Amino acid sequence: MELDPRYDRAVEQVDEARRVSFDARAELYDAARPSYPAALADHVMARCGRRMLEIGAGTGKATTLFARRGASIVAIEPGASLAAVLRRNVAGLDVTIEQTTFEAWPITRSFEVVVSAQAIHWIDPAVRYVKAAAVLAPRGMLAVIRNEQAALEPALRVELDAAYARWGPEESEPPPDDPIGAAREELVGEIDASGLFGPVDVRMYPWTQAYSTARYLDLLDTYSDHATLADELRTPLYDAIAKVIERRGGVVEIPYVSMAFVAQRTP
Repeated sequence: MELDPRYDRAVEQVDEARRVSFDARAELYDAARPSYPAALADHVMARCGRRMLEIGAGTGKATTLFARRGASIVAIEPGASLAAVLRRNVAGLDVTIEQTTFEAWPITRSFEVVVSAQAIHWIDPAVRYVKAAAVLAPRGMLAVIRNEQAALEPALRVELDAAYARWGPEESEPPPDDPIGAAREELVGEIDASGLFGPVDVRMYPWTQAYSTARYLDLLDTYSDHATLADELRTPLYDAIAKVIERRGGVVEIPYVSMAFVAQRTP
């Protein structure tokens, strides 16, 4: 595959330890990570088509939504444990699983749509959009899906920020004032910068999820920066977060916005 020189390769490099951290927590990931709204799946199917290549399928959070709507999917997932859970979740559906990385996956056919849900940022930046465009049929569509946490209630945010400032990952920073706007700007900018796709259509679907203390800590354990945190930091961090939630009756409401970024391959 020849890489497109128009793409700016001076962007972030993928942290390999974090990228592979999900596989050790495949069952927890499947149980704790949220799925996506039905309306998002309906929109992508209607706009993009049914012959799909999915990059980084994980345990099938998005895969099952599309397959149950009639999509025929080749799902790429490099993690052995994640792929095993994925096979269980898509049994009886039109899904072919290929256990490899997108970078190593050989292009043998074209697709109407390339989908990546919560995974595009784990692909080598010099490859992610170039190869996605290469595998698409003429006028094929790219659909990037993300669940983003919206701004928390201010008092809750202050307490959580204090815990992270003391025990959190070194690279962690306070979230932006407008996390949804920042995420939208980042991904639209990436796709536009590739020079390989037309205008990006962005659809947003807000929703909320209530978590018990234990379930919220389970969710945190599926995030790569938390999973790779040293025990001497993760334990007091989780203890502090648990106390924050317990002071609120043992339940915390997390606002999300599910986002679909859809763009057509340029000729």
